[in-house]
Amino acid sequence: MDAGEKPRMPTLLKQAARLWRPFLSAADKARIVAAVDEAERRTSGEIHVHVVARTGARDILACARSKFHRLGLDRNARNSVLILVAHLDREFAIWGGEGLHAKSGEQLWQHASQALAAQFAAGRYVDGIEACVREVGAELARHFPRPADAVTES
Repeated sequence: MDAGEKPRMPTLLKQAARLWRPFLSAADKARIVAAVDEAERRTSGEIHVHVVARTGARDILACARSKFHRLGLDRNARNSVLILVAHLDREFAIWGGEGLHAKSGEQLWQHASQALAAQFAAGRYVDGIEACVREVGAELARHFPRPADAVTES
């Protein structure tokens, strides 16, 4: 080891350190909430962002589908979207309602995934979640605009 080199932390210790350090700070969470609020102001749809540590041995897409149904997002006008991030697994999934999928198709999910993946690859997790929320929110607003007389939730 050179004099200027830092000793490498074993992988197990790195994983343990990530467990103790919060994935999102309070400021990060506030940024995500603001992005969701902004997107939902223009649509009758809903966007939910959930962060979990791990999915275990389960497929991330199966976890997202299960969470989508447990939250009851499939019971509304089918214009809801769930963004699920498993930060220790470094995976994510986007699951949307049938109504949005019928109108936007696979292209929406590819663009939203690309926006998220590009930022995640650079270590900019909050930027990625915000970009994904904006992408999904714009499409929701295009197909499911908020009625003029609707009351905004706060």
